[in-house]
Amino acid sequence: MRSVEEQWVVRASDQRTLDERAYAAGVAQDALMESAGTNAAQWILDRMHPRRVVVVSGPGGNGGDGLVVARRLHEAGIEVQAALLQDPMGCSPAVQRMIERMEKAGVPAPRPVSDRMFEAWLDRADCLVDSLFGSGLRRPLRGEALRVVGRINAAQVCTISLDLPSGLASDTGERVGEAVQADITLAMAFLKPAHLLCPAAMHCGNTAVVDVAYPEATVESVEPWARVCESAGIASRLPVRRLDGHKGTFGRVLVLAGSLGMTGAAVLCCRGALRAGAGLVSVATPASVASIVATAVPEAITIPMLETEGRLAGIDDPQFERAMERADVLVMGPGLSREADTLEAVRALIERFNGPIVLDADAHGAVHRNEDVLERLAGRTILTPHPGEFGALTGEAPDAVDRLRRDQARAFAMKHNVVLVLKGHPTAIGLPEGTVYLNPTGNDGLATGGSGDVLAGLIAGLVAGGSSLPNAAVVAVYVHGLAAEIYGRDRSPRALIPSELIDQIPEALWEVTECS
Repeated sequence: MRSVEEQWVVRASDQRTLDERAYAAGVAQDALMESAGTNAAQWILDRMHPRRVVVVSGPGGNGGDGLVVARRLHEAGIEVQAALLQDPMGCSPAVQRMIERMEKAGVPAPRPVSDRMFEAWLDRADCLVDSLFGSGLRRPLRGEALRVVGRINAAQVCTISLDLPSGLASDTGERVGEAVQADITLAMAFLKPAHLLCPAAMHCGNTAVVDVAYPEATVESVEPWARVCESAGIASRLPVRRLDGHKGTFGRVLVLAGSLGMTGAAVLCCRGALRAGAGLVSVATPASVASIVATAVPEAITIPMLETEGRLAGIDDPQFERAMERADVLVMGPGLSREADTLEAVRALIERFNGPIVLDADAHGAVHRNEDVLERLAGRTILTPHPGEFGALTGEAPDAVDRLRRDQARAFAMKHNVVLVLKGHPTAIGLPEGTVYLNPTGNDGLATGGSGDVLAGLIAGLVAGGSSLPNAAVVAVYVHGLAAEIYGRDRSPRALIPSELIDQIPEALWEVTECS
C-alpha cells in the first residue's frame, strides 16, 4: 500500500496498465473519470476560489476529466464555459458520455475552440483549465491544437493543466514541441517524469497530486519509476534524539577537507554536520590552514595534517588516528584538491576506516574507474557527485548524465552497492536495491560553489546521529533544498550564498518536524 509519506512517479505505460487492471477489477472507465475530475474540481474550489472558468478539452480521456471538472464547478455555482478541440462526434465514447452528463446538469454545451466566443471567454475568465492532452501524447502538436496552445499561453489568465500541460510527453524531461505554460498542474493519482525533469518541468508551474479511485490492490501491483518524499516522510526518517542524550549519543563526524585557498569548503562542511545535530565534529585539514578553519568553526576540533604546499599529503598522525577510531562517519572531499598524493591519502583512508563514508567533491577522484576502491566502499558509502564528477567516475558525458539522471543514479547504485546522490535538478538518489528518489525541493540559489559542501556535512551529521545511509541521503537533500526555498520566500534566490543556506537549516528542520 502507498504511504502518505511519499508520492510515486510512474510512466504513461504504467498508468495505462493501472487503468486496464482497474477495469478488469470491475471499475468502469466513467467511474475513474468522475473520480479524477471531481477531485480536481474540488482542489480548484478549495484553493483558487474562481468566479469564471474556461475549460478547454481534447478528444480523449484527459478531455473527459476536464468536462467533469466543468460540470462540478458549475454545480458549485461557478460560471463555466467549456470548449472542445474538435466536433463531439470525433471524440471518444467516454467524452461523449461526459457531454451528455453536462447537458443533464444544465451546463452550457461545449463549443468548438474555433468559435470566436472562445476568445471572448478567455478575456473574461480568471481561470483556465487545460485538458487537451494528458500523459498519452508522444508527438508534437500541430494544426488547431497548436494554435489553441498558443492562444492559451498568450492569455492573461491563471492556467491549470490536468495531469500534464498539453504538449508535453509524459516520460521525458525533453520538450517534443510547443506546450502549455501552466501555473498549476494537477497530476492524476501519480506524478510523471515530466513533472520533475527539466525542461518539461518548467512548463508545469506548481504541481499537486489529486486522488483517483483506483482499487488499492491494483495500485500495489505497480512498480514506481521513482519516488518523491513528502515532508511527513522526511520527518519519519529523522533520527530520534533522546532527552537524556549527549554529544557521544548524537554521533561523531570526522571531516577530511580543505587546502590552501579552499578552507571555506571545510568550514561549510563542518557547519552542515553541526546543523544536522552531530554531537562532535572533528576536521582534519592541512596544517598551514588549520588555524583558519579553527577560527571559522570554533565548535569543531581541528586536526593539523601533514601537507605539501598547502594540500593534504598523508594521514599518518596520532591525533587523526584517535579521531578515526572514535568516528561514527567519515566525510571526505570538500576543497581537498586532486593532486596525486592527496588522492593516494584518500585511498589509504578508505582502506583503514571501516565505518560509513560520505565521498564528496575532490575525493571522487580517488575512485575514478577504480573497481578495487569502489569494491571497498560497497555497502557503507554515499557518493555525492554533480554531473561533471559523475561523468568522470563513469566515462559518461555530463549532458548525457543530466538527461538520464534517474537511470544513471539507479544503475551506478545497484552495480556498486552504494547510495548515489546525483546532484542537479532534480537531485536523484539511487539506492542499492534499485529504488530511486527524486528530490522535490530547492531553487536556483543552490547553483553556487559551496552548497554541495553544506550538503555533504548535512548527510554526515545525520548518519552520525543514527540515520541509515538511504534515509540520511533522502532527508539531507530534501532539507538542503527546503532551506534554499525558505530563503527565497522573501528574498531573491540568486542572492543566496552557502553560509546563509546553513542559517536556514534550523527553520527547514522545524518545518518538516512540526508542520508535517
